[in-house]
Amino acid sequence: MANVVYDLTEVFVASTGKYPYYGIVRVVAEIGRELYLIDPDLRFAIFSHAHDRFFEVHPGIDPETGRVSLNIPEGVRQIHHLRKTFYSRNRLRDALLPLAQRIVRGINRSRWRRANLSLKELDMTGKTLVSTGRPKHMVAALNALDNAGVSCTFIPLLHDMFPLHDVSPRAAGAFPLTFAGDNRRVISRASRIIANSRFTKSDIETFSRKGVLPPLPEIVAVPLCHESRDGTDPAADEIPETPYLLTVGATIGRKNLETVFEAMCLLEASGAPLPRLVLAGAPRKHVRDHLAQDRYARIRPVIDMLPSPNQTRLNQLYRHAMALVLPSRMEGWGLPAGEALWNGTPAICSTAPVLYEVCGELGLYFDPDKPEELAALVARLQTDRGFAETVRARIAAAFDSLRTWEDVARDVRRVYEG
Repeated sequence: MANVVYDLTEVFVASTGKYPYYGIVRVVAEIGRELYLIDPDLRFAIFSHAHDRFFEVHPGIDPETGRVSLNIPEGVRQIHHLRKTFYSRNRLRDALLPLAQRIVRGINRSRWRRANLSLKELDMTGKTLVSTGRPKHMVAALNALDNAGVSCTFIPLLHDMFPLHDVSPRAAGAFPLTFAGDNRRVISRASRIIANSRFTKSDIETFSRKGVLPPLPEIVAVPLCHESRDGTDPAADEIPETPYLLTVGATIGRKNLETVFEAMCLLEASGAPLPRLVLAGAPRKHVRDHLAQDRYARIRPVIDMLPSPNQTRLNQLYRHAMALVLPSRMEGWGLPAGEALWNGTPAICSTAPVLYEVCGELGLYFDPDKPEELAALVARLQTDRGFAETVRARIAAAFDSLRTWEDVARDVRRVYEG
């Protein structure tokens, strides 16, 4: 299988950003590490926006940690936000785009040279490219390959179709149009498709039947996992000493953090014990603005914002939390819920369909539009010791059945070998 190439572009691009180990980046990295261990013939590459070509990288075992290092070049800040493909017409943009692209390409190449990289270009002719990152990076690479006349097989992993569900007025904006266009391009070029859950597979099939997405090749569901490894960095902060609820990456809107705030208000008004609420993840101004409303004045003192904890710190937060709350209205998988279970912590989830796929009978569920249901579950965990112990015992007993990143990688390998 020396002709199969795993795409690490997402990790390369994120390596100079604020959040190098969250969301899709983490999925790409963890699958890559496990594939390195189980498939000795697999090759790895990154796509250079400076050259419109792939360059080979060589993961290995870090002698200090004993863990797989992806050996991605560090400190090469590529400008990748300037799109090369648009799905609408704009006279001014289209007229200026060629000049802007030449300028950006020059900047990217200058940064590449200054980094003194010794990577060798990887000829993708006849190869099978497996990409698990974002569609926009896939499209940039596919267009470059097609423009160069390079023929290769393409197998993408798709994470979600959220913007296609958005029927609000803002759905007419640029992002949903671009998202739909990128996914149509990816699907049209794919020989097979991997979906990150059975829910996402069904979602893609539904949009294809409606004509929003093109006809599909074979699509295989490879559910993500529950495993949550500690990182190599030490934890930096203390754990709250009082009982606390944890949210990870929750925001206002689809991630539905406002329902958690409303549940906290209901608990406070009822006189029930009020736990602390730890908001872990990327700092969001719109969350702070929402929480600044007068109606939340009485719960603000028990809310802690913890910006972007490293993985070791995040696992500590999981392990010591009273429960993880995942209130999202829709998810492609829902890593925080699985990670909570991995750490032995109850996961209180919305009734979004995929969260049943993640947690099954181990989860506790509430209607995302009914904060009173969430408040009741939190109150019961706090006041009914027998209930809380039963939930944790059930999670502990099921530990061996939880999915690992190795499980995910083996399933991905079966797809590209099939």
